[in-house]
Amino acid sequence: MNFGKATILGILLWVLIFVEFSALMFIPGLNSTVQVILHLIILPFLVWICCSMYFKKNKGGWKEGFLFGACLLIIGEILDALITVPLFVKSYSVFYMQWNLWVGFVEMIIFTTIFGSLKKGKGRRK
Repeated sequence: MNFGKATILGILLWVLIFVEFSALMFIPGLNSTVQVILHLIILPFLVWICCSMYFKKNKGGWKEGFLFGACLLIIGEILDALITVPLFVKSYSVFYMQWNLWVGFVEMIIFTTIFGSLKKGKGRRK
């Protein structure tokens, strides 16, 4: 596991999701349910971008994909706890009780695990 690269890509994914979700909020006529559904459709593509960068030179396998997804999740949640909630939501309980957040967590772990398993045996070994 390349924790340095995973950390950088976790920050990148958080920025991509922040920009994507912010853009969805400014599209006229979209209610919050449609925004969430669109986000959950777009999320795999953002995760794919980060997976493509990570697995380009790192070994694959389902375990590596799962660990990479866990790193992305942890980095993203640290940034959410330090930036998103205090500046935009104001309530940790409101933020973390949203069903779509937890669906996104599961979706991200599933996609990184699948991506890693499809890259099994490729890249350099560490």
